[in-house]
Amino acid sequence: MKRDLLTKPFRQDQLKQRKGNLGKTLIYVDIAAVIERLNEACDTWNFEVIKYEVQDGEAIVLGKLTADGVVKMTFGGSNLTVDREGSIVSIADDLKAAASDALKKCASLLGVALELYGGSRKDETDEVPRERAPLTPAERITTRQLAALGATCKRQGIPHGELLSMIAARTGKGELAHLTRHEASSLITELSGNGQGH
Repeated sequence: MKRDLLTKPFRQDQLKQRKGNLGKTLIYVDIAAVIERLNEACDTWNFEVIKYEVQDGEAIVLGKLTADGVVKMTFGGSNLTVDREGSIVSIADDLKAAASDALKKCASLLGVALELYGGSRKDETDEVPRERAPLTPAERITTRQLAALGATCKRQGIPHGELLSMIAARTGKGELAHLTRHEASSLITELSGNGQGH
């Protein structure tokens, strides 16, 4: 695995933008650029969908990337596409989009496009600490905080996949259960402060 190539920032012409929740503009690279980077930097790599589900208007995929013996797993998501009558257009296409999202997030855990997740840019993400998963029960997110996060996201209309993306971007973690109490508290405060409030 060529780490320097894997983690090399993408060129400006490879960066794209789209609108995210809460009025934010998200910068990203498309899946073709990520695949090309993996092909260049790794001798062998493989991606597989471990499980998937469709719920609450979203396709959610748990993906597993194995690159030169290193394994990374995380979730990806995609809102279901509907036509003017509100009928779902293609669940298969939405699952493919969710799988692409999962692959990109797995690759980011190896350092691909990490600058887009706050890994090396000096901006508003700079103050976010990169903590490892808590080791003691006293440090871990509480059941009450998990419930509060779920309720806040439901109230604000934030899909589960987008919540996981926010967590990965701010903490580098792929699961709610790996958050510390402090991280969970900060996230609840941030989400509650947008939109309708508490």
